[in-house]
Amino acid sequence: MKYFLISLLLCTSLFAGTNGGLGGAFTRMGAGVRAQAMGNAFTGVAQGPSALYFNPGALSFQTSSEFNASSRSMALDRRVDYIAFSSPLHPKTEGKVVNAGVAVGWLHGAVNDIDSRDFDGRPLEMIDMSSNVFQFGFGVQFSPKIGAGIAAKVVYETFGKIADDETPVNGNGFGLDAGVFAKPIDHLSLGAQLKDLNTKTTWNSSNYWSQGTSKADQWPLQYRIGAAYDYKWLLGALDIENSEEGEAKLHVGAEGKTAISDKQWVAGRVGLDDENLNFGVGLGFAFWKVLSKVDFTYTLESVAPDDAVSVSWGVEF
Repeated sequence: MKYFLISLLLCTSLFAGTNGGLGGAFTRMGAGVRAQAMGNAFTGVAQGPSALYFNPGALSFQTSSEFNASSRSMALDRRVDYIAFSSPLHPKTEGKVVNAGVAVGWLHGAVNDIDSRDFDGRPLEMIDMSSNVFQFGFGVQFSPKIGAGIAAKVVYETFGKIADDETPVNGNGFGLDAGVFAKPIDHLSLGAQLKDLNTKTTWNSSNYWSQGTSKADQWPLQYRIGAAYDYKWLLGALDIENSEEGEAKLHVGAEGKTAISDKQWVAGRVGLDDENLNFGVGLGFAFWKVLSKVDFTYTLESVAPDDAVSVSWGVEF
């Protein structure tokens, strides 16, 4: 079992030329059900708490406080959850009010019931893996048309109980995201982001095995640029993503939104997330001074054996 575990931690080096097998894979699936329905083309949209993930520069353009919690269920016992809160800030500097914004979030990925075996092929007890990223972001406007922001992240990953040993194997790390957001003309917004700056997960198995060692899983540096255009009831968005590993992806999405009444609205969404096609719906309804939002997204997976389903609930106040 000891050798199996070390091999598992080292196997990521077998992948080359893509982001596959590198650290932080669960964070590259996107965050927020609305954004997922739009193919994760959200760098130029970056509205609500999802701005913390897609573009912290847009936090300075937030006009209301918002909380959102979402969960995505995928094939092979995988799950990604996201909880985030964002709020505008208006501090005074030299007698002038500055438009700024702040956000905190928790991105959690889990894989349950991993089949483990020793090198002789004998089955061992099922193991689970949990991955967590805790984020704090801040953005500020330099003018009414442009803002920038930064998000710090703390990484904590763990293999739970392994075989008959109660000692988990943990990994931890730290990293940064940075973004710029602009509204040069009416209806058009632009965004750019550097993601996972100097981010890595360092694993240490010495507590589990006397001859254990540490290994750093480097997260690939990613670059994203995006644009969004809204006209009346329709919003369209486009993102181009690349990384230092040379893996380029295209994200395209659209959203149509219409009012049902003064306190209710409904939205339909469609998006292409590289090779995965997404469909989603959203419903908003006001109660007192709080606007509640419920979103649903269905993803047609191009590789996984089963499709993915995402749901979220949020409040804006």
